[in-house]
Amino acid sequence: MAPLPQTTTISPTVLAIYRAYELAATDWDSWGISVGDIGLECDRALWLAMRWVSEREFIDGRKRSIFETGNLWEERIVANLEAAGCTVWGQQDKMRFAHGHLRGKRDGGVSGLIEAPVTEHLLEVKSHKEDKFNEVKKKGVKVAQPTHYGQCQLGCHAFGHSRWAYVIVNKNTDERHIERGDYDADYCLRQIARAERIALSPEPPARLCTKEDDFRGVFCRQKDVCWGNAMPRVHCRSCIHASAEPHGDAAWSCGRWQKPLGIDEQREGCPNHLHIPALVPAEQIDVDEENETITYRLPSGELWIDGASA
Repeated sequence: MAPLPQTTTISPTVLAIYRAYELAATDWDSWGISVGDIGLECDRALWLAMRWVSEREFIDGRKRSIFETGNLWEERIVANLEAAGCTVWGQQDKMRFAHGHLRGKRDGGVSGLIEAPVTEHLLEVKSHKEDKFNEVKKKGVKVAQPTHYGQCQLGCHAFGHSRWAYVIVNKNTDERHIERGDYDADYCLRQIARAERIALSPEPPARLCTKEDDFRGVFCRQKDVCWGNAMPRVHCRSCIHASAEPHGDAAWSCGRWQKPLGIDEQREGCPNHLHIPALVPAEQIDVDEENETITYRLPSGELWIDGASA
């Protein structure tokens, strides 16, 4: 029998596994601001994400497998808690704030923790690499993972819990850790008011970063559009005519056609699209209301007429 070839390249079978993950995936932009993002400091990043301006991140099969593992850990931790005598309920219950423009789900509620056998807690479950796991243990979730802290707090607010339990696992060692905390009503009310202000704003808020290479924005998915290095995607939410509404469940409307906009309509857009001027990396020099165009001078000196090809 001929010897098997030895190679350092990735196996075609492994590539096929990753590809299967990618083909099975269904990705959609969030209907609003995610509860999982409310702990971010930058209002502008939240606004840009809600307006779907950036190209969707390509998530390869290996990363999708990591996400699947995270979901499996959530199921496993729930089973661990129940085996320890706890009761878990309400997994993936929805939460909605700010007219539905701030939205998310909870991992559940939990009672019967040995540390607090009577008090019901909001349950948040996460898996971390060892360095982040140790940082959370040392500094606490509020400092080490502020977005997860926001989920804990808003989950308490939505479902009436006075305390939260943040249960994490070290993916390297299987070590578990539980951090508990009290519901902070002031924090929640501030964040909900902040989300409503961001959602209903027709233009992007000021950016948090003071320069393009600011360390706080190095990994921001919105940075290319934020700094004018890319044009926003074309659909209703990047159009000057579209507005988030202060009623309903994440309601949007079109001022051009004087009608409410369903989610599928928002994704598709229409021929009368005009970019929100603040998102165009150019100088606005003219507006023609009759022909519904806006003229810009590009950094190259050329003129570009938005809407002229409609």
